[in-house]
Amino acid sequence: MPVYKYKAISEKGKHLEGVIDAESPKAATDKLKRQNIFLSSLREVKKGKTRRFLIFKGISTAELAVTTRQFSTLISSGFPLEASLIALSEQTEDARLSQVLTQVKDRISEGSSLASALREHPNVFSDLYINIVKAGEASGTLDIVLLRLSDFLEKQMALRSRVRSALIYPIFMFFIGGSVLFFMMTYVIPRIAKIFEESRRSLPVVTLVLIEISTFLSQNIIVLFLFLVGLLFVAYRFGKTERGKRFFDRLVLRLPIFGRITRMMLISRFTRTLGTLLGSGIPLLEALEIGEAVVGNRVYVETLKNVRGNVREGTSLAGPLRESGVFPPLVTRMITVGEQTGELEEMLVKIGDTYDLQVETSVSTLTSLLEPVMILLIGAVIGFIVFAILLPIFDLTSTIGT
Repeated sequence: MPVYKYKAISEKGKHLEGVIDAESPKAATDKLKRQNIFLSSLREVKKGKTRRFLIFKGISTAELAVTTRQFSTLISSGFPLEASLIALSEQTEDARLSQVLTQVKDRISEGSSLASALREHPNVFSDLYINIVKAGEASGTLDIVLLRLSDFLEKQMALRSRVRSALIYPIFMFFIGGSVLFFMMTYVIPRIAKIFEESRRSLPVVTLVLIEISTFLSQNIIVLFLFLVGLLFVAYRFGKTERGKRFFDRLVLRLPIFGRITRMMLISRFTRTLGTLLGSGIPLLEALEIGEAVVGNRVYVETLKNVRGNVREGTSLAGPLRESGVFPPLVTRMITVGEQTGELEEMLVKIGDTYDLQVETSVSTLTSLLEPVMILLIGAVIGFIVFAILLPIFDLTSTIGT
């Protein structure tokens, strides 16, 4: 069925954009009129063009989480699958997601399962999402697993948002402070240095050091810029190789403070993912394989591959995790309790909640310490510059006074 992209005005005068599937432009117009939506423009969207467009622009986690929750509500209310997808495609304000949902609905109309239709859009729906939907379809609990998925996406999004907002201020201060210092060293100091040179007087050591640093930066600014760009390019290219990925993943985990926070985030991501998968009815071995892809760090990926091999041979989950040395005792003990009580998925989700809270607390503590430290460092550097400039000026005025 053709897909049309439209611009329209709602009954309340709100400007709308979206996509709609219909047999013809007239059918699309009539369909929108029944919803009290009045067209201003309508054009057919070619499926190939839509897919190419979506390669470069994905869907936000927030939009996907809201749509997944609405999908769960519609299914649990008794809506047929195709009708639910049509309602969602018309409801969402994201034109790209609306296009994807329309294409998914078309594939289902042709006889495909929901999971298979979602798999055609890997840039929108992850393996985790698709496998959970597949398990929900097989068990007849699609509405429940969709609700779990929306909770999972929302918690991931909330954690990222809290970490990002906590780090914005220190990063902002770093760039502003660095820019001010760079401007002073490359523009202000060279002009003051000329004044000192014209006075033909001997300068204090601190002033000479400051002038030398300023002269070096001013004369080599292009070389330094090219060196920095080249260094970043080499690091980027190296980071794309398997060896480079492993090196940087290990380096991140060994960093003071940041390494600990990264470990907690990885543990939270893995345990929450595994708990969500197991709670949706996916077998442990398959869930571990998906968890490897989600965790993202090579150190933990290699560890989880070994764990999966041990579990396949019949061992418990907690034992190999304990022997790996990368999971804290708290995690392995809680997993042991979960296995013994038959509530492993609930225990894994609790571990994820615990480590989310620890990450938030650690990041808040770190930022509260970083702010005064950065202020002191920037203040110390500026104080050194001011002292180095004023010292010869005071010396000159005192000589004039005598």
